[in-house]
Amino acid sequence: MSMFKPSMLTVALMAAGVSHFSVVAEEEKAVKQEDVEVIEVRGISRSIIASIDKKRYSDTVAEVVDAGDLASLPDVSIADSLSRLPGVTAVRASGQSSQLNIRGMNGDFIQTTLNGREQASTSGYTAGSRWISFDQYPSELINQAAVYKSPKASLVEGGVAATVELKTVNPLEAKEQHNFNSSVRYSYNDAASDVGADSSGERISFSYQGKFLDETLGFGIGAAFLNQPNNAIDVSAHAPKRSQDFDGDGTEERSVNGYQVRSAKGSDERLGLMSTLVYQPTDALKVQFDYFRSEFESEDRKSGLNIEGFEKNLGSLYSLNNAVVKDGFLVAGDVVITDPNGPWVEMRSEDQSTDSTTDSFGLDLEYVTDKWELRLDFAHSEGEKTRRDVIASMHAYEFGNATVDGTLVETWQEMRNQTFSFAQQEKNSPLLTLGDSYTDLSNMRLGDWEQFPHRYTDELDSFKVDFKYHVEAGFISSIEVGARWSDREFTDQRSTFRWGAREGQNGYKMPDGTIVTNKGCEFNHQNHTCVPHSLDGFVTVEHTRGFNYLELDLMGIADAVFGPGNYDAQQTWEHNWTLIESGAVKEEVLAGYVMANIDTEIGDIPVTGNFGVRVVRTDTKSVGIQQIQGDEVGDTIVDDNGVARTDYRNVEYGPEYTDTLPSLNLNFRVTDEDQIRFAAAKVMGRPPVYQLRGGAGSWADTANDGESPRYNVWSKGNPNLDPFRATQFDLSYERYFEDGGAFVAAVFWKDIESLIESITYQEGEVDWDTIGLEVPEGFVAGQYQTTQNNDQGGYIRGVELAYTTMFDNLPGVFSGLGFNANYSYTESETTVDGGGNFPDQQLPMPGLSKNVWSATIFWNIDAFTTHLNVRYRDEYVYEGASPGGSSLAWADEYTVVDWQGTYDFDNGLQAVLQINNLTDEPNTTNYGTALATGEYKEFGRQYFLGFNYSF
Repeated sequence: MSMFKPSMLTVALMAAGVSHFSVVAEEEKAVKQEDVEVIEVRGISRSIIASIDKKRYSDTVAEVVDAGDLASLPDVSIADSLSRLPGVTAVRASGQSSQLNIRGMNGDFIQTTLNGREQASTSGYTAGSRWISFDQYPSELINQAAVYKSPKASLVEGGVAATVELKTVNPLEAKEQHNFNSSVRYSYNDAASDVGADSSGERISFSYQGKFLDETLGFGIGAAFLNQPNNAIDVSAHAPKRSQDFDGDGTEERSVNGYQVRSAKGSDERLGLMSTLVYQPTDALKVQFDYFRSEFESEDRKSGLNIEGFEKNLGSLYSLNNAVVKDGFLVAGDVVITDPNGPWVEMRSEDQSTDSTTDSFGLDLEYVTDKWELRLDFAHSEGEKTRRDVIASMHAYEFGNATVDGTLVETWQEMRNQTFSFAQQEKNSPLLTLGDSYTDLSNMRLGDWEQFPHRYTDELDSFKVDFKYHVEAGFISSIEVGARWSDREFTDQRSTFRWGAREGQNGYKMPDGTIVTNKGCEFNHQNHTCVPHSLDGFVTVEHTRGFNYLELDLMGIADAVFGPGNYDAQQTWEHNWTLIESGAVKEEVLAGYVMANIDTEIGDIPVTGNFGVRVVRTDTKSVGIQQIQGDEVGDTIVDDNGVARTDYRNVEYGPEYTDTLPSLNLNFRVTDEDQIRFAAAKVMGRPPVYQLRGGAGSWADTANDGESPRYNVWSKGNPNLDPFRATQFDLSYERYFEDGGAFVAAVFWKDIESLIESITYQEGEVDWDTIGLEVPEGFVAGQYQTTQNNDQGGYIRGVELAYTTMFDNLPGVFSGLGFNANYSYTESETTVDGGGNFPDQQLPMPGLSKNVWSATIFWNIDAFTTHLNVRYRDEYVYEGASPGGSSLAWADEYTVVDWQGTYDFDNGLQAVLQINNLTDEPNTTNYGTALATGEYKEFGRQYFLGFNYSF
């Protein structure tokens, strides 16, 4: 039976052609076609109406962004388009959307596919993960994106929060025989000059779709190039490490461990390529090959001030005057550094540039008859990401002479009695006042140069077969069965080079030239001289908002001090973590499903939907090295310096587990305009890859009895982690209007079994035999640092509201007005351990904002169209990079405003003016109180001016 009777506007859209519109203008043209008045709608309202129509006829609870033609969406990446959907928000990186959060869950709970194929990830910063960096996907090359909030058995598993499906075009479905779209835009960032960065950039794209051989062969190709400033005023606080009595009242208070004030500048350069070839000689057979590639180079250079070491002993190593404490947190004070081993002040330059590449291709074969459909799909996806992670510190030194054992020597040490003052500000950068000059090259020297390059790869091969048989038996219209096999391998490669000391060097030189150090140079195999080096010729003094700082030529001074090629990063036993954290995770998955599609009536109410079950078997193996002790001899493992050790063994281990995932989707068409959806399912999502690494190291110390030797183990991950598992329910009411608008009210409920957290078991807290660890003979089982599934599962529930309307009944120019808005409220009882930043606290799930809303008003006046979008996100717990690693912080609420205006010259040419981040909204985080600011980051406004052309 027919699913629904299409509305008048739906008929119009189908007649107009889904793929025919352009984002820049809206016209209404009335024509007669089989006695039906057909209205062709173009413009931003066309995209909104088409998206609503796709949602209306979806067989799951879904949200859709429909672009139609390539290069039709106004956004820099598809993440911006998706973040305007109900219950969907984005985490901004470099001022633009990157990671998605859906229904209060971060990217770790989201599955992403491109043309139905699971995608490799290049999202890792300190380690790899599964979530997708959506800023790698240019909106110009995606013609449709769907967020499936309820699953069905035929969907690839992994979406606990949702599954995001991105689609590229099928050129045989294009309206004309030859279709061409292009766009050229100049960009300008109004804050780039504040940090000395290049303000201008460009955004260029083109796409072509053609049909040949009597429309049996289709070819599509597209390219999108983006070059824009990557700049910020970036103020970060080092995460709290230790509580002390800062104000002398006998009670210990918490404090950040220091501050970083940096000017960040660089550029983001992205090249996206898409190609598709479709051959369909008959209605029965179709063969399609798709290819997608994204190259994303993000230049990220930072220079500024670094203050660190508040965890040092107050009183003996530094003094603190005029301390101000609020809500148990130190928020202001005057510091005097009284000992070289105390806190330190330095100028620091960094290069955190990344280079990411993603390739995906697939071959899809479909054969369709009147009774059955068969589809075979072969796919490959791979991603690689590198990050330079180069850091150099410049310190203020004193140089002089001293007598050591009767010999006059030349000395150097950190400048004594350095002073600074600080005062936190709510949702703003702290006020810092320095008592000494740190741009005076007579005492500033290079004290530390180090690099920790990262390289991650993710490679995924898959094959799936889907079979659909039309039965028309009772309430079941068809049966689908299928299977999918995938093989995935994720690798990490870590290495390091270190020279100097972050706290500054301290030593002297004998008359014969011998160097003696009190604070030496670490990792100095090339025997580089351990003396603070002059900065002359390698630094410039820069100025930002009243603050002077040094900007260092990182590679230039390294070549001068160490010599070209003499500072290559290495894997070395001196830093055993470089070998332990270098490893792989292998994952083989076999899944099968059966699903019945429903098309029936209950009374006079048409009911459609599906029910089925998906069974998934996962085999996970972690590949790495693990340290052993005692008399046992492991494998011979040689580092990059030729040093061999046998107290480690190569390991490859991990679990196999099977999940049975039933699902049900029902859609009740109560009237021609009203329908009710109900969905229920079990879902699962595998843990982030970096949490599955099984490599481990160990160290020995003294047990709690004060005498016995104790054996301790640390691990970066645990391959035996259970996946995220949840049971979920969805219920929604949808009303569709004749003008193309709609009102939707939905409630959802998820019951998550458990979450993953880092944990340290102390001596005696766990039986090592039960967790598969061996204690060497003669040792006591001590600490075990790992990750585990906690018992803090529970519900996530919420409400989502969406409303769209067209004011075409208003007079004159006001008839072109339209409005689209949505709101979601989410709450949860699930929590995670606050870790060192929030000791003895349980925090909400990372990514959960209680209140999220988005509103768009659009207006079309003849050839001119404009729209304004405002997006708001409530505070949430954010697990992000911090100085020295990653940690939890509270991300403050924010509101982002974007605007665009276009003019259509009615000859295929359109002029575009666009402003993103119109109010220059910063990113801010805190460590639990308003005055404990963790990060303050300004990006500036991004302007785009250019033209679109299509024929």
